[in-house]
Amino acid sequence: MTVQGIDVSKWQGRFDWEAWRGRISFAMAKATEGDAESDPEFEHNWDGMWFVQADHRLPRYAYAYFHASLDPVVQAAHLVATVRRYGLLPGDNLVVDFEETVPNSGENDGIPAARCAPLGVECLREVNKLAPGHRVLPYMNRAWALEGGSAGMESWYLWLADYGVTEPSAPPPWERVTHWQYTGDPIDGDRFNGSLDQLLAFTRMPDKR
Repeated sequence: MTVQGIDVSKWQGRFDWEAWRGRISFAMAKATEGDAESDPEFEHNWDGMWFVQADHRLPRYAYAYFHASLDPVVQAAHLVATVRRYGLLPGDNLVVDFEETVPNSGENDGIPAARCAPLGVECLREVNKLAPGHRVLPYMNRAWALEGGSAGMESWYLWLADYGVTEPSAPPPWERVTHWQYTGDPIDGDRFNGSLDQLLAFTRMPDKR
């Protein structure tokens, strides 16, 4: 897994994309949280990704931070509408982030991972409905998946957060990790499981939900 990427949000401030020119092959930025909040740096980040790679347009990913206490359909609509506002183009991709809202709780908004899973599936399906032709991937860490937060998501490709390992292994129900967030220091670093040509084909020619 040598095809490198990064992901950012408002916590990186006014991110300097020019400093990453030629160093990465894909990038992700936070777009929304819940059913109404938008990341104040999303427009800057979404536009900034555009010219980072010299020989091809950088595959872009926009993500939503999911809240289990809120309507998953409304959250999907908020994500798609927010990205469309700034340009949802062929080859752009969407991600839904499923994780704890309180560290070490095993819960999102007080709801255990296994009970969050069907809500997450509903959100992913709605994104597919609203943005056909664009990838949508669930993002989660290994613990969340093993606690049942991944149930029913085998129809989508996985973006796994798994630090401190030399190579990720896929938690159930997946057999393969597609994207791997392998570090958070000094910035979230990611890798794609394949070649650059495979990444470009993956983002531009959907063959699955």
